[in-house]
Amino acid sequence: MSDSCVALATALLVLGACVDPATPISGTPTLDDAGGDGFVAVSVGQSHSCALESNGSAYCWGSNEFGQLGIADLATTCLRVDRHVPCAATPRPVIGGLKFTRISAGANHTCGIALDSRVYCWGDNLHGQIGDPAVRLATTPTPIVANAIFVDVAAGDEHTCAVRSDAVMMCWGANDFGQLGIAASGTGSAIPVVAQTSLRFASVAAGARRTCARLSDGTGYCWGAQWLSRADDGSEVIRSRSQPGRVISAPAFQALSVGGQTTCGLAVDGIAHCWEANPTGAMGDATTTGSLVPREVSTGERFVAVSVGASHTCGVSDAGAAWCWGGNSGGQLGVPTSGISLRCSTPAAPPVACVLSPIRVSGWRRFAGISAGLGDHVCGITLAKNVYCWGAGSMGQLGAGAARGGYSPTKIVAP
Repeated sequence: MSDSCVALATALLVLGACVDPATPISGTPTLDDAGGDGFVAVSVGQSHSCALESNGSAYCWGSNEFGQLGIADLATTCLRVDRHVPCAATPRPVIGGLKFTRISAGANHTCGIALDSRVYCWGDNLHGQIGDPAVRLATTPTPIVANAIFVDVAAGDEHTCAVRSDAVMMCWGANDFGQLGIAASGTGSAIPVVAQTSLRFASVAAGARRTCARLSDGTGYCWGAQWLSRADDGSEVIRSRSQPGRVISAPAFQALSVGGQTTCGLAVDGIAHCWEANPTGAMGDATTTGSLVPREVSTGERFVAVSVGASHTCGVSDAGAAWCWGGNSGGQLGVPTSGISLRCSTPAAPPVACVLSPIRVSGWRRFAGISAGLGDHVCGITLAKNVYCWGAGSMGQLGAGAARGGYSPTKIVAP
């Protein structure tokens, strides 16, 4: 997840027919109806979503197969392929009564920073990603085994990282590609460990087996899976990196986001840059060719937020419009899949409908932030502090009261 997604509270205070992605939808976004639901942050995982109210109360919805909603097991179930799993199609309050300042949804777990500045996690702990070696999973917020004060947290697919108040990075969970930032690549840790670097960080983002972080001056560093590397013969290979490496030829970033195989950064001038692998066009540069060097997203828009998903990327322009690009297997780009003729191929999955440059999300809401997650759905938070979601919804992750998806942004049921 991106640091822009988990810190939306701050951002809010300061800040059928064939679809042609090169032709933007005209018009100006309009503000929501008055009387918002009071949400100030939203974060999307693989099949679940979470949000914070202005008073710090946390709500989650979607799949609860591993306890990632932070609630007791539910009688309501959703069909996942060939079996039913617990789920909630409307927001449910996270058990425990804690108030949070940050929240980050990983693949099947969730973490947040509470008012006491400690990190609490819940959900799947198969790889130690909730930071407590004593449990296999947790259905309620559990403090990580680290007596420290934290300022940022990011939940990835099977690992989590957090920045301490002294700017030291700590990570826990899976380490098969070095995503914890420790030399013992392949050896995970259920106990938070200090990343082996002298660098001091301001924020962190985590995705699929990869972590990126930003220094206070905007310099970006990444470690873990390098989804686009070159072998001696020029072929593409995946490599691991356990030490933070500086993002080459990059501008100063105000935010970073890590997804499935693509990484993006939001420069201080509002221009979005993306790099790494690009099989479904998630880099937004009008190609499916990856790059080790950040490339500008092909649009004239300036962004205030950007978030990378499993195969797609979304951003919010300075005018408040939501734009998405990349894979559209579940309608996560905010446009109907049936209207997209282009198909992108990936090594491990069938070809999917894709858009290689930013396209405007359906509707006219003015958004303040957006979260693309590690699945096939997206949630955005509006200036009126309402949450809207779109894309895949079979686990109830759109929060609209039914376990079904849709490409049109739909307001979640108010808790």
